[in-house]
Amino acid sequence: MRLSRWRQQDGFVREAVQIAAVIVILAVLVLDGVAVIQTSLGVRQNATDAANQALTTYVQTENVEMAMQSASTFLKLHDATLLRSESALTKNYDPSQSRVTVTAAKTPHTYVFHYFQSLPWGIGTWFHKILHPQATETNAS
Repeated sequence: MRLSRWRQQDGFVREAVQIAAVIVILAVLVLDGVAVIQTSLGVRQNATDAANQALTTYVQTENVEMAMQSASTFLKLHDATLLRSESALTKNYDPSQSRVTVTAAKTPHTYVFHYFQSLPWGIGTWFHKILHPQATETNAS
């Protein structure tokens, strides 16, 4: 008699495990989404700060190469990559004419989203663009 009562309760444990699995999967997707959003916003700020850093270094040293190296070092410290840098820095120390453009990229750490890059029908390409945000920022004094 008791054995039959336990057999009727078999679905309870299975359902609890299924609900827990769904909650864990949703939590991981939310964490990945937050990581992607933070990286997208962070790469813009990093590009702006790197351009500011390069311009400040140029004003202090009047050396274009050192200014670009300063921007690259700043981005490396913030886990970003310098893709391109352009400068219109004047040699005659006219700060109003100086301009630095920095293009930076950053890749977020995700648990699941990076696997979606291999999906077909353009979905993988879309995820690749989302997971590799780039920002171009110009700083002119």
